[in-house]
Amino acid sequence: MIKSILIFLVFSFSLLYSESLPISATATDPKNLVSLDANKLDLTTYWYMTDLELSDSDIQSLTESQFSKIPWKRIVVPGNLYLDNNEYRSKKTVVLSKWIQFSEDPNTLYSLRLGIINDRDKTFLNGQSIGSTGKWNSSEPQAYDKLRIYNIPSNLIRYGKPNLLVVKIQPYFSNSGGIEQDETILGPSDKIFAKFYKDEFIKLIFLTIYITVGGYFLFLFIRRRKDRENLFFALFSFSFVIYNFLRNQLKYEFGFPFLEMKKLEYMVILLLIPFMYHFLRTLFEERYSIIGKIFDGLQVGFFLFFAFNNNIEFFSYLLTTIVQPTWIVYVILIFVILFRNLKKKERRAVYITIGITIVLFAAVIDTATNRNYWVFPRIMGYTFLVFNISLAIILANSFVKLNEEVEDLNKNLEKKVEERTDALNESLNQLQILKEKQDGDYFLTSLLIHPLARIENKIPEIRIESYVNQKKKFHFRGKDGEIGGDICIVGTVHLESGDYTIFANGDAMGKSIQGAGGALVLGVVFQAVLSRAKSSYTKSRPPELWLKDLYVELQSVFVSFDGSMLSSVVLGMVSKDGFVYYVNAEHPWSILYRDGVASFIETELSMRKLGFPKNDHHFQIKTFTLEAGDILLIGSDGRDDIVLPSENQLQRSINEDETLILRLVERSESNLNRLVEEIEGSGEITDDLSFLRIEFFPNKSRISFPEVVRTEFFDIKSKSKQGNFSEALAKLLPLLKEYPHPTFYALTGKLYYQLKQWSEAVTYFKLAAKENPTKEEYLYMTAKSLVKNGKILEAVIWCERLFLRNKLHKQNTNLFMYLLDRTNNVDKKEFYLEFIIHEQNTV
Repeated sequence: MIKSILIFLVFSFSLLYSESLPISATATDPKNLVSLDANKLDLTTYWYMTDLELSDSDIQSLTESQFSKIPWKRIVVPGNLYLDNNEYRSKKTVVLSKWIQFSEDPNTLYSLRLGIINDRDKTFLNGQSIGSTGKWNSSEPQAYDKLRIYNIPSNLIRYGKPNLLVVKIQPYFSNSGGIEQDETILGPSDKIFAKFYKDEFIKLIFLTIYITVGGYFLFLFIRRRKDRENLFFALFSFSFVIYNFLRNQLKYEFGFPFLEMKKLEYMVILLLIPFMYHFLRTLFEERYSIIGKIFDGLQVGFFLFFAFNNNIEFFSYLLTTIVQPTWIVYVILIFVILFRNLKKKERRAVYITIGITIVLFAAVIDTATNRNYWVFPRIMGYTFLVFNISLAIILANSFVKLNEEVEDLNKNLEKKVEERTDALNESLNQLQILKEKQDGDYFLTSLLIHPLARIENKIPEIRIESYVNQKKKFHFRGKDGEIGGDICIVGTVHLESGDYTIFANGDAMGKSIQGAGGALVLGVVFQAVLSRAKSSYTKSRPPELWLKDLYVELQSVFVSFDGSMLSSVVLGMVSKDGFVYYVNAEHPWSILYRDGVASFIETELSMRKLGFPKNDHHFQIKTFTLEAGDILLIGSDGRDDIVLPSENQLQRSINEDETLILRLVERSESNLNRLVEEIEGSGEITDDLSFLRIEFFPNKSRISFPEVVRTEFFDIKSKSKQGNFSEALAKLLPLLKEYPHPTFYALTGKLYYQLKQWSEAVTYFKLAAKENPTKEEYLYMTAKSLVKNGKILEAVIWCERLFLRNKLHKQNTNLFMYLLDRTNNVDKKEFYLEFIIHEQNTV
């Protein structure tokens, strides 16, 4: 009762402010569709709207007289109610109404098409519900893009009288609402639905065309992966199809949740413009600009946000205010690409520019429609066909051009084959001539290297074998040969200190002719130094200085090539007593085979290859004493560079175990032929391979002392420690004549040194150093005795010998520098000072 009084009061007061609204009904045609849309030039076609809260029961009881008492306002339908009415921006319920007059034809079944309503509605005819969409008062969107079609029961129609159509609407967005898009139509049900399905299926036909085009471009990409433009256009087409399907009314036939469909729609629309940009960028091979990367990152960020959020209203705000403005940058990038290629007179750019301009024009119209700036059918789905046609023209031109080339090839195939065969035969002849010349160069080079790689050992206590297998093989005029950078050289030199076997195992940088050139240089210089060894000056050189002279000469020659020719090498000399002096310039470590066990005699790199600048400052002579039956194996890096067997035939497994060679040496018992077989059995040899095998067989045994001699020697040392130098020397000299041993020589030299008999001290220290060259102390004491005896120049030589073997012997180094100052040998002092500075920095 109270509610009825309040409504009556509201109606009464509202009459004071409402305008006079004549009730004018739109007549229907039982055979045709009648538009209920408002015509702005005819006020009688307008709809009425009120924001008065009318309940369902109020609408059901609404009569013609009561209708005139409600404060109605004329509005245009379809259209956004909020464009010109700021007072409605609070999502409040509004009521729309229109009077309709039906022609009396009971056999006609009528339906009502209300267009797209934002968001949920309840529709009444003459106070009775004929349909509704969406859950009322829900916080989530229900169906704000759904087109409403409601069937009108015949029993509700008042033929020949005005019928009141009332649509109660509850918007979802705060800036739009009402019957926003499409059209309002009343007519026979069969024609209403026929028009609906015809429109929607036509759209699906276009989408089917687009998805076919996208599948075709995806197929092109799968067959030719480097053409990434096909992939991007396929992704663009698929995204376009998904987006337009989600805008199609038939999606509601599948029963998908509305919220999930809208989220997917918002996510897919983000991909369209970027995919188009990347399609054109890759098609015309343009650079991926930093601006493109930044905006791609923004789109990915929005995509993830949409995926993990459910606020559709916020999605719409982001899309309209932030995302869509970023597309302007993509459009600019797209037209920059097209403009560049238009300047190049690229025909593809012309077709694409026409198609994409039309598509972008349609996109602008559809965007304005989505923002409810006007009511207009969506045309993007149709105009995209123009863009596909432009691509079809490009593909057709490509296929025609390819077909013309194939036809030309077929017509002139025999002639082209003959021409190509003649060209190939000519090229083959030229290659054969070049190969023969190359093999001739190889043959000549191998002839030059062969006499240089001599193995001439004249010391019977030393047995030497060599093995060289170059990787590059050739055949020249019926002769087989090989060429490479590995070389083994052995010779003998006669010095005042004794006979020495000189050896070298080198591995020059480079393959084939380049490596052979380095081996040739190494062999020539080595043999030249050996030839000069017959001169009196060379014979007087001690072994350390002779080996240093050989290295310096080799280094000076190789360094003159400015780094284009390098060679690793082991240079050495061994005496008949088995004492080895050697230099390792970045060559694989030498191997000692003793008592069935193989081991490296060095564990660190001290020098670089021949040819490295300032390599002299790294120079160091190493020494080693061979025992009876010992075998010293020196080999190139071909011993380690082998491809190991692997189950995966496509992936090569290179040996990285440097100790593998030790196990192979032990299995082969250091026999060279068996060792090579073991290496070949372990894997494929990938480099030149060479070995030098040095075996020591002394022909005299060590001196053994009777126990009496040992006792007497200890007694002499005791007297020496007590300061009885003369008495000790008197007892030692007869013993020395019977047992000439380096230990006795050394003690004799020390006693003469204490007695200040410098000349005799020098004599016995020299004998001790000669008989036992491993004792560095003997070298130092000889130098000190020579200084006391006034033989400064000779003392410099003995200090230099010890310095080259051990730079860390501080007493010798200090004495050496002192003697160089006394002899005013400035150049040599500067040279060796760099040795000392480098050693200190290394430590």
